[in-house]
Amino acid sequence: MATPGDCPRNELQEEEDPTTQAEEEHLQGAVHPEEFVAIADYSATDETQLSFLRGEKILILRQTTADWWWGERAGCCGYIPANHLGKQLEDWDPEDSWQDEEYFGSYGTLKLHLEMLADQPRTTKYHSVILQNKESLKDKVILDVGCGTGIISLFCAHYAQPRAVFAVEASEMAQHTGQLVVQNGFADIITVFQQKVEDVVLPEKVDVLVSEWMGTCLLVTCQ
Repeated sequence: MATPGDCPRNELQEEEDPTTQAEEEHLQGAVHPEEFVAIADYSATDETQLSFLRGEKILILRQTTADWWWGERAGCCGYIPANHLGKQLEDWDPEDSWQDEEYFGSYGTLKLHLEMLADQPRTTKYHSVILQNKESLKDKVILDVGCGTGIISLFCAHYAQPRAVFAVEASEMAQHTGQLVVQNGFADIITVFQQKVEDVVLPEKVDVLVSEWMGTCLLVTCQ
């Protein structure tokens, strides 16, 4: 991550030719420093960018392009995707929180997950898919989206020998999942995050996405 000491010379405006600087500012749309708020999490992809979390305040020093701005957060300078910033967090939050609460609340109960695990053809199929692809998953970093009880993460850790598994679950079930991971001896491989996948900031890039995406959709529909 870039710091003030690491900022490129042209960004710090050290020893610049006045004419060149004026032309550059005209082309890059330089502005007076202005404070914005992050409307979404962002994880830097290289050392010239800044990572930040939704709701954090960032001082924008220059609107370098339409897509990337140069800013400062916590004493560090770097590029920031402009579409991740807004004036007011509330003005840029189109999601209805009650829908999240209702949806994730329904998946926070053990009864629902027991029903899914008891569906033998369904759980067996996930198991066989992991077994069939274990060589492709070996030494990979895996992201399990909406992991529920973590059954797929546990299958991966047990059979595929991945380098790491990030299990993301937004409901209260994540607390039980963390206990299951420890009890099964995979705490060194599986890390559980109780967050929405849109908000989570992972410690590194992932190689493979897996997801128990169906839930009880087919069962409920058939009834």
